[in-house]
Amino acid sequence: MLPHPDPTDSPSGEPMSWLPVLSNEAMSDDQKKVFERALTKLHIEGDAPDWLRVLANAPLFLKDVFMNLDKGVFSDGGLQSKTKVLLAAVAAAHWGNQDVASFFAERARAQGFNDEQIHEALGIAATSTSFNLYYKFRSLAATDAFEGLNPGLRASLFMRPTMGKAFAELVNLMISTANGCASCVSGHIQEAIGNDVTKEQIDEVIRTGAIVASICQFVNSSERYAR
Repeated sequence: MLPHPDPTDSPSGEPMSWLPVLSNEAMSDDQKKVFERALTKLHIEGDAPDWLRVLANAPLFLKDVFMNLDKGVFSDGGLQSKTKVLLAAVAAAHWGNQDVASFFAERARAQGFNDEQIHEALGIAATSTSFNLYYKFRSLAATDAFEGLNPGLRASLFMRPTMGKAFAELVNLMISTANGCASCVSGHIQEAIGNDVTKEQIDEVIRTGAIVASICQFVNSSERYAR
């Protein structure tokens, strides 16, 4: 039989908290080494964000995170880094973590995006979610009884996005994938290709969303972000 963990089994003798925001003093040598490397790779000066200190509880995972961000988000590829940073802010907002979203939004502002553009991107994501839910129901219903019915949902930001339809389709693809709407993903792939989005760019936006989803999945479990 496995032993039950002692809730006071911590160096200080205090009750252990669940995924705490680790201070520098509370970190082990391994945690501190990876944490300091993360600060350097992510170009973070001054106070480190709480979410990064939460990730330090699992130093090997934190290492994966900062390496994924450095290569997959903060480096140019098929998509410019500035575009991926904005998409990362949208993904973090979708996964419900304001601190992570704010971190990427600040980076997006530093690279030339204004608040109106950031908010529009969030609006595209929210609109996409409404259609995802609607069409995912049709798929789950496994009946043709609802075929031909008009969704009756407005989508002004799909039709007149100020940052272009290609960008809107990148957001739609990332959010539709996160929401698990297969028919939406298929449709947005065709729309994206029709607006000159390459398969490499589609691959990069999905990778960006995946990286941010992993961060939020871990961090949202912390007592710091408990709802």
